[in-house]
Amino acid sequence: MKQLILFLLISLGIQTSIFAQSEGDQGYHSPIGIPLVLASNFGELRPNHFHMGLDFKTNSKIGYKLYSIDEGFVSRIKVSPYGYGHAIYIDHPNGITSVYGHCSEFKGGIDSIVRATQEAEQNFAIEVFPGKGVIKVSKGQVIGLSGNTGGSTGPHLHFEVRDTETEHALNPLIFGFDLPDSKAPIIRGVKVYGLTKDGYRYPNKSVSKTAMKGKSDYYLGAGQIDIPANYCSATGGIGIAVDVIDKLDGAGNNCGLYGSFLIVNNDTIFGQKTNRIPFESTRYVNSHKDYEAYQTQSRKYHKCFRTRENDLPIYINGELGIINAVPGQKFFIKYIAYDPKGNKSVLEFTLNILQGVINKEDSISVKEDHLYPNKTYLYESETRQLEFGYATVYEPISLEKDRLDHYIAKPQTPVNRAYRIKIKNNEEEDGRHYIEVITNKKRRRTLDVIYEDEWAIAESKYFGTYSLKRDETAPVVTPVSISKSSISTNKTSLTWKISDAKSGINDYDLFIDGKWYLVKYDYKAGTLQFDRPNHFKGKKGLVLKVKDSCGNVNEWKTEITFL
Repeated sequence: MKQLILFLLISLGIQTSIFAQSEGDQGYHSPIGIPLVLASNFGELRPNHFHMGLDFKTNSKIGYKLYSIDEGFVSRIKVSPYGYGHAIYIDHPNGITSVYGHCSEFKGGIDSIVRATQEAEQNFAIEVFPGKGVIKVSKGQVIGLSGNTGGSTGPHLHFEVRDTETEHALNPLIFGFDLPDSKAPIIRGVKVYGLTKDGYRYPNKSVSKTAMKGKSDYYLGAGQIDIPANYCSATGGIGIAVDVIDKLDGAGNNCGLYGSFLIVNNDTIFGQKTNRIPFESTRYVNSHKDYEAYQTQSRKYHKCFRTRENDLPIYINGELGIINAVPGQKFFIKYIAYDPKGNKSVLEFTLNILQGVINKEDSISVKEDHLYPNKTYLYESETRQLEFGYATVYEPISLEKDRLDHYIAKPQTPVNRAYRIKIKNNEEEDGRHYIEVITNKKRRRTLDVIYEDEWAIAESKYFGTYSLKRDETAPVVTPVSISKSSISTNKTSLTWKISDAKSGINDYDLFIDGKWYLVKYDYKAGTLQFDRPNHFKGKKGLVLKVKDSCGNVNEWKTEITFL
């Protein structure tokens, strides 16, 4: 009855309280001092994760003032060459934490505590957890400047709202931030699958159609999709996914879907509302989306069904969303996509199950050479051990047992939870080993190893070709702003290019006349930068030490006079 009432409300256009759910305008200060224009929104589909915040455009520049959205205290500060780069976390009295990523500078007490920690730890990458009240901030206080640090691909502010207690990411758009949005989601296509009772897709049983925009709603060219009878099985059924994106006012960027309903014969069987995402569940994005279509065609199909293992809290009810079907049936499908402002788009079509023989296999074949989401798997030989735990994969995959000593599944197959690789090591356990995985598009993934009873052991979140490697080659260090032959410089900063072709850069330290000085690592550019302190003059001896993950060190030395 509830589903029918919801359907009637939607049909009558009474959608405000249903679609535009919000925590209300709580009077938060804007996190940045320019008009808020989104490059990416919360819940957007990304490789191996959902986007967990809002990306605000900064006019392709760095240096805009960042403001605390409310009073509170700085609970965490992180500096990293990866991820969020320079990031600030502020706990607020109402139980939320605001996060500001990719900063170029910290301000006030934040900057002081970061510099002191870097000096104490003699490290660029640090993480600090100031106690409650150590760094208090007021609403609207400047806490830093916008930037392009860490994994950012261009200047912007990455802004998040989290539940302080659980650390779950919350959708900032439901907290009253003023972002004009008059645009409804854009429906680009629909895909239909044959499913097992657990929501797994049968191989080679899917069909896709392009959606077109009418005067008001979306439609399919023929108005219906014909599905072969063998998509049906005795206990399984049919699943639907929709390729849908959203746009906001002020920018042409493709953003992610906030919410949707799938209504079958006037019954709402599945719904999505992206208000909260736990970080520990974010890799289930690979199960929520059609992973293959995303990887090969950049299509953003949101599944209106889920597997039993998918524990994302974005789904409105506990159902799997599987349509139980038999040959000869027709289903009237209504799909509604909506955003936090209540703008909605509708796609309607008929799903026609053709006459014929159903799929004789009631599930993906249970074989020893299959890896299942709900089972563990152990492979052992004299030189290899592979340990796959529960939920390593999202759907059943085939393993080639005669190749498991060097190859695990197709490289493009996504991994949910890390599995363990153990390779027999007949060499000295001197820390010079790493495990290399050649994965999708021939990318090299290097894994740190530990030694245990003549085994080299690592954990991987990638499939592909794997092997035990040895690294005895030190990183390469190349000066950019000076050379060993330079005798003097008046430059305000010194820069070096660093690289390592094997196990990867692990550490870097600059000593001037025996004293440690901070160098900033930009892994995107592969550079280290030393900013010369004020009044830093005279002849100095420089030693730059760069170490890789296997402990190989390159020491670059010179003497130079700072003018």
